[in-house]
Amino acid sequence: MTQTESQVAPDLRPPRLHHSVLEFSRVFLEMGWGAALGPLLKSLPRGDGHTIMTIPGFMGADGSTSRLRKFLRQRGYNAIPWGLGRNAAEVRSRDIDDFLAHRAQTEDRIAARVEREFRASGRKLTLIGWSLGGLYAVALAHRFPQWVGQVVTLGTPYGDPRGTALYSVMGGLYDHDVDEEGLARWVAHTYRGGPLQVPVLALYSESDGIVGAGIAKCQGDPQYVTNVAVMASHVGFPFNPVVFAVIANHLVAPHRRWAIFRNQRLGPFMQVQTC
Repeated sequence: MTQTESQVAPDLRPPRLHHSVLEFSRVFLEMGWGAALGPLLKSLPRGDGHTIMTIPGFMGADGSTSRLRKFLRQRGYNAIPWGLGRNAAEVRSRDIDDFLAHRAQTEDRIAARVEREFRASGRKLTLIGWSLGGLYAVALAHRFPQWVGQVVTLGTPYGDPRGTALYSVMGGLYDHDVDEEGLARWVAHTYRGGPLQVPVLALYSESDGIVGAGIAKCQGDPQYVTNVAVMASHVGFPFNPVVFAVIANHLVAPHRRWAIFRNQRLGPFMQVQTC
């Protein structure tokens, strides 16, 4: 499936209003699930020690992904922050192409760090990107499969940004209306570079209050992409223990994975959908 082919009749419906309104209050509920799922999380397959870099979402910094890194370290991984400050805090774009230029510059800065970590350890990295951070991660997977072993994205808006609750706000950053060609360039940028050769796990939520489910699925080569729906708020992705469990299960070799989607505790919170 190519990106062009997947653009037929896109679902641009933004999130439901009540999901958006309840975004922040739901985060605390999701964090509370950790008490009930704690024993299960501790019994998940342990990792192999390779390096995992977390990339925050729009306007997020490393503190927003610290809870996820702590969990990954407990599971046996070398989890590191991206170390580039607040994501897109300095953007003063006049149009979508300005923001695209910023995306490209940011990806180059992340790539330099990924290469450095790869050369230090001799092992490919896993990139975990939340929201906008996931767009960087998948773009790097296309460009640098020699350094990136796999990618996990959390609530990433892969498709047309009109399918997000923030589109009208973000549109105010620009001096003029964004045209269809500009939006198409924004989407295509994620898939630029060589063909996808890196596994991508894209986690999204039907109840995400920021990113509509219609644009939240990765449209890369279905041979490598798995889209999984989980019960999560957008803000809650890097704090949600169900998300943690799915990630930990996916990071290990296939023969070591649990039948997690049939697990009595976790099964009701997710469903697998493959591109």
